[in-house]
Amino acid sequence: MPSVAQTITANLNQEKRNIRDWVEDSFNKEILYDEPLSETIEPFIRDGKSEKKLVPDALGSIASWHMRMAMNKSLNEALYPADEIARSGIYRFWHYECAHAVMESDDPAGYKFPMRPFTEVSTMLALGWLSHANRLAETIFDRWDAQTDGNGAVAWKGLPQYLPWLSVKLYKAWRGSDEAYDLEPDDGEMGEFSPLLETLFDPRPHTFGEALAKAADFHASGCGTDDYDVVNEEELWFFPVELLAACRLRQQRGLDLPPLDYPLFNATPLCRFQNALPVPFDETLAKLLPAYAAATNKFDLKV
Repeated sequence: MPSVAQTITANLNQEKRNIRDWVEDSFNKEILYDEPLSETIEPFIRDGKSEKKLVPDALGSIASWHMRMAMNKSLNEALYPADEIARSGIYRFWHYECAHAVMESDDPAGYKFPMRPFTEVSTMLALGWLSHANRLAETIFDRWDAQTDGNGAVAWKGLPQYLPWLSVKLYKAWRGSDEAYDLEPDDGEMGEFSPLLETLFDPRPHTFGEALAKAADFHASGCGTDDYDVVNEEELWFFPVELLAACRLRQQRGLDLPPLDYPLFNATPLCRFQNALPVPFDETLAKLLPAYAAATNKFDLKV
């Protein structure tokens, strides 16, 4: 069985090749950036009604484009992609907010929020956007309450969804909530993420550090593309948002962090804990969001 370091190296080499090839294929930019902008967002900005139901999908596509740009810069240029990851984050945030708004409007579209989106709450925390994290969590909870199948979760033994459920548990710890959600696993069922939950707000940094080291190795060893893998989205293999979120929550509580000298944290710039990023100004969003608020009457632009 390969060591954690060997697994990281193998995955890193694979991801460098994959993302380089992806970025060099101009078709991907056309599909994820150019077409959503020209065929959906710009027509809506012009008249405030065209393609209204498709706007959230368009924002999600552009978020994915910026994420891929961030991955390439981190993996192949060894630079921290501050602008790219921030733009990915803000587009992803408004993707969910716009989807929620149109679902709450008089003319709803067919968007559903399963368990997976809650991982994005950890993304917001990783970026240092605490208000966005709280707003997004509340939005997702609202959708779960409104959906006939709730959060769409399945039994833990049938399909363990580590990152979404860990993100829920981190959020609950942050907000001091003891609410239990449908099919939520016990803290002790979370594999090597369990000690992280136990020590999240332990005043001793070395105690948290030991748990974080185990969680980092669990993340690194669990990367794959099968539904049963611990980290089954390639975008998160070398962007461990759940671990960065845990560090952010300790920082927010005024608790010291241990030295973050783990193989995963040293793998790429996106793996490292950073200072909070400024929320970027985006000209397209500045035009789109007020128009979408007016069109749905269900939209709060203040975060």
